[in-house]
Amino acid sequence: MKALLHRMVPAADGVGLATDVYLPAGPGPFPTVLVRTPYHRRGMQGQAHPFVARGYAYVVQDCRGKYDSEGSFTPLVDEAADGHAALDWTAEQSWCNGRIGMWGRSYLGIVQMPAAAQGHEALKCIAPSVAPGSYFRDWLRYDGCFALANAVAWSLTHATCRTQPAMDHFDWGELQRLDGVDVIAERVGFSTPALRQWSEHDTYDDFWRGLDWDHLYDSIDLSGFHSGGWFDHLTRTQYESFGALRGDQKLLIGPWGHKTVSGTGPAHTHYGDWEFGTAADLDLLEAELQFFDAHLRDVDDGYADLPPVRVFLMGENRWVSSSDWPPPDAHEQAWFLGAGKQLTREAPTGDGEDTYRYDPRDPVPTRGGSLYWGLDHVGPVDVRSTQQRPDVLSYLSEVLSAPMTIIGDVSLELHVATDAEDTDFIARLCVEGEDGAVICLTQGQQRCRFRNDSCRPEVMPPETATCLQLPMGQTAYTFAAGSRLVLLVTSSDFPRILPHRNRLAPLWEGDPVIATQHVLYGPVTSSHLILPVIEDI
Repeated sequence: MKALLHRMVPAADGVGLATDVYLPAGPGPFPTVLVRTPYHRRGMQGQAHPFVARGYAYVVQDCRGKYDSEGSFTPLVDEAADGHAALDWTAEQSWCNGRIGMWGRSYLGIVQMPAAAQGHEALKCIAPSVAPGSYFRDWLRYDGCFALANAVAWSLTHATCRTQPAMDHFDWGELQRLDGVDVIAERVGFSTPALRQWSEHDTYDDFWRGLDWDHLYDSIDLSGFHSGGWFDHLTRTQYESFGALRGDQKLLIGPWGHKTVSGTGPAHTHYGDWEFGTAADLDLLEAELQFFDAHLRDVDDGYADLPPVRVFLMGENRWVSSSDWPPPDAHEQAWFLGAGKQLTREAPTGDGEDTYRYDPRDPVPTRGGSLYWGLDHVGPVDVRSTQQRPDVLSYLSEVLSAPMTIIGDVSLELHVATDAEDTDFIARLCVEGEDGAVICLTQGQQRCRFRNDSCRPEVMPPETATCLQLPMGQTAYTFAAGSRLVLLVTSSDFPRILPHRNRLAPLWEGDPVIATQHVLYGPVTSSHLILPVIEDI
């Protein structure tokens, strides 16, 4: 493998972008895979080997303002223009044959779609993984709820200086309990410009609209390989981009979290409390290389025979395929909340409600689901310790007499009332096994002020029935005979979400107030879970 290190690629404004190149033996030119990262290109050197061994030139570049690149780093802002400049430079090199693909996970996946939207003739395909496309909705405001742990940890670690600041003098749990950006900055000893900017833009405005790429699909016409994990907090966009882009698109989702989608071995087959078996040990990089081979090298070693969608079916611990996402054979099945905190197939005939008090000073601890990788108790873990709290409503089905498989998008229509002018509602879909463990499969949330429009906050009408639509994520799971469905409803999820102070006010402002929350059910206020049930797959 030949290396060409520390090449300074000029951006459109003349800023130098530090770039390393790794080449196969031989004269070339080669098809090329481009990677752009804010995490230091040196850490990607080991990743060059499988690409180079496959016959690719491998190019990795520090994002603007990070490590050896010049300029200033403002997260998400310069990736379209700088990505286009990187493609320009790469395509002009003698070792590149003019056929380029982009690859990478998380932020390395984020940078691909803005570059692709520029329509560069040399870019033939992309392979984004665990990468959000709407940063307000999916990364920093989970459906309007401020993503505290993610926002604080990522901004302080990666968006405060060229490298990384000293961080041994504080712990994240301490910072998550501090009362605002100024207090956090004083405690850590350095400014936090990204966190401040993200906090100040508390509605979906032109700032967020200019960063998002989920509205760019119509301008992109190239093949894509979209991958992620059932327990990754950023995978939602992979389903959307798979369905929206033209050309050959593939979707692959495994039983993984944000940091376990890559690699092979024991860490790839176990997550949370569950062991998924050897079938889960699919080599995602090998699948991506097969995709690149088809689109950059015209080598088809079985790629043409692959289905568009491959997902891991938890509960049965096997891979299943589909022609589309959501699977066309899935049908929506409603499960209604009712008296006695039951979850039933029959809609209730009488009106009723369940009530709890939400105190922002005593939030429900985060446990289970698709979580930011820096948190504890991620993925499919037992949530009985939170289920038993008085500020958590727990709705249970009867014991299932036969297995039931769901594959697709889960949603919750929740009819509520509150005495707060604004508040959060958060739900988790779980399974109770015969051993009594209650394992979280997926979760959803909604900040009430954004129930109709994330651009225009609205006060909650006091003590008035209000309908909320909670997207509950995606999953593929077979509930075994003898198990039960469990739906948990509450109003906090700390530190995943900043505890809402129950005020229609900017983040961290105003004294917290206790809210009385009502979950309603009945013929009109028909709160119900919607599951994508599928048979014989």
